[in-house]
Amino acid sequence: MAWARPASSDLSPSSQVSGTRFPCPKTSWRARATRARLSVGMGAPKGRSSQGGNGFPGYPKLQPGTRYTGGMTESQPTTRVIRALSADNHIRLAALDARPLWDSVRRGHPQLEAGACACLVELLASTLLLQSRSMFVERLQVLVRSAGRAQAVVADSWPDGMVRGMLDLAEGPLDGRWVEAPGLLQVMRSGARGEPYVGKLPLVEGGIPAQIEAYLQHSEQIQASLSVWCDPATGEGGGLMVEPLPACPTERMRRLVEALEGLEVVPNWERDPEFLIRWVNQGEGATPLSFHEIEYRCRCSKAALLEALGRFSREKVEEIFAEGSPAEVRCDYCGEVFEIHRQEVLGDGH
Repeated sequence: MAWARPASSDLSPSSQVSGTRFPCPKTSWRARATRARLSVGMGAPKGRSSQGGNGFPGYPKLQPGTRYTGGMTESQPTTRVIRALSADNHIRLAALDARPLWDSVRRGHPQLEAGACACLVELLASTLLLQSRSMFVERLQVLVRSAGRAQAVVADSWPDGMVRGMLDLAEGPLDGRWVEAPGLLQVMRSGARGEPYVGKLPLVEGGIPAQIEAYLQHSEQIQASLSVWCDPATGEGGGLMVEPLPACPTERMRRLVEALEGLEVVPNWERDPEFLIRWVNQGEGATPLSFHEIEYRCRCSKAALLEALGRFSREKVEEIFAEGSPAEVRCDYCGEVFEIHRQEVLGDGH
């Protein structure tokens, strides 16, 4: 998905908005970004944002949902997802800080190299921003199967504030893009009632943000721009989704495109959710819509595994325990190994 520039734009006519990077117009990014900073009163970057909490005065801080004590039981840092509406009521946006996701992924997947962890963080961040459109009232699972270095990447986000993910490495060359066409994007939404909705789409050219943009355009008829980033050298990461509303004027769209392009020169460590909202809003005054804290934690447990095995036929269970020894089952999300005995599944004491 790409937004064509309004005809009145003074930037390069070939420039478009799509994914995490934007073609450079004639004017330098740094000069334009500096002008944008001064216009919203941000000044030059001097370090991390000192604004704490939710970033919106008087806006209550929501607590995470029920804690699970399966895999990855140590305390995990939480990722903040903030949704807001621009002061002019023309742009809906969501922003998050992905550094806590990076910290948790690195601890939970020590077998993955830094670049693979960054790829997984980008899918997790994209999934959370996509889920924020429904106010986190449903479970959202996103699967990417690709011809790149990542054979499969999965993100699984629950409405109680838990998210987990996994990445399977492809066999073959150790260079190239992590996600690359041909492949498949699968999005499954599961509400409290009713059958899950599953959307499938062939991969398009581009990284993970381009896949989510294409899904929104083709499956939900929504035009949005998604940017996610994670530096494998430092772990600094974040995400921003912007959705112009139907009545957004041409001039406001032009300024939005300029803001998104100007973001390219802002250091990753400065792009916290509050900064991103001010940047798109071009100053203070955005209306907060919701605030969510998300924790990276696996939901696996021996009880849940036994419940799943209990739905197998007796013949299948006997096949699993044919050698007489306990079976070891490893969770693909967190790596925890559970030892399962035959009598625990069949309950016959033999």
